[in-house]
Amino acid sequence: MLNNPLNALAGIGLRAQLAQRDYRLCLVALLREALGVLDQARIRPAKLTKVAPHWLPIVLALPDWLFTRILSSMLKIDPLARSSMWEDFERGRLTEIDYLNGEFVRLAERLGTRAPLNARVIELVRAAEAGGRRDYSAHELLALLHGTNHSGV
Repeated sequence: MLNNPLNALAGIGLRAQLAQRDYRLCLVALLREALGVLDQARIRPAKLTKVAPHWLPIVLALPDWLFTRILSSMLKIDPLARSSMWEDFERGRLTEIDYLNGEFVRLAERLGTRAPLNARVIELVRAAEAGGRRDYSAHELLALLHGTNHSGV
């Protein structure tokens, strides 16, 4: 779910994206922030993968060689497969970003806190919807999420 916008912003297949640690570190950052918001709200996330939600960031952050060895099943997907958000970009449709990352931003606000990384992804997706970039490298996307790239969207 939180990988949907990252894949769309990367503009590459899901398998290629998940095989690169810096893209996975983008996902790790979003997951950690979202899990923190859910913890604060006392909401227990559902287990949707073989790995429990709170362990997923640890596994995703592993070096590529170890990740591919431990979670090779995550990479057993069609090399051409992309996220539904990527398809939305391709078809010129508005995305479901408000119902994905936006939920965490709104929940954080209701709790009196913030979810700045998820808010940043929303900004990047909105810019892409308006014709902006959809080909960020893993390094660029990671830098944009962490505020170390000041070249704009």
